[in-house]
Amino acid sequence: METSKVYLCRVERSKINGNYTVWLPEQPDDYFVYMLVDKYDLLQGELWEILLKTGAKDSKLDVSKVYFAPEGDVFVSYTSDYELGKNMEKILNELILNPEYFTKVVHLSGFKL
Repeated sequence: METSKVYLCRVERSKINGNYTVWLPEQPDDYFVYMLVDKYDLLQGELWEILLKTGAKDSKLDVSKVYFAPEGDVFVSYTSDYELGKNMEKILNELILNPEYFTKVVHLSGFKL
């Protein structure tokens, strides 16, 4: 039996300016992500931004100082705060790995599965 590919979020420090890039590659085999992207005419990067902001609000994580810059199907954001970046990484990875949390955040965001 073949398993689906899952790509997790990562935080990397920029060698240019010292800020942290929080990025998540396209999730090529996630049925629910593709369904939401198609249904709401979004790119994956935009969907992950919405879900992250919703998850952050639910977790009481302030992301107001984060610069969000999704690039197509890749989620990208920038912050100068390493701990904030790691907390964002945790939320995104939980969304990917925990279907119950994903469903909860989808509903909190106003999307319908």
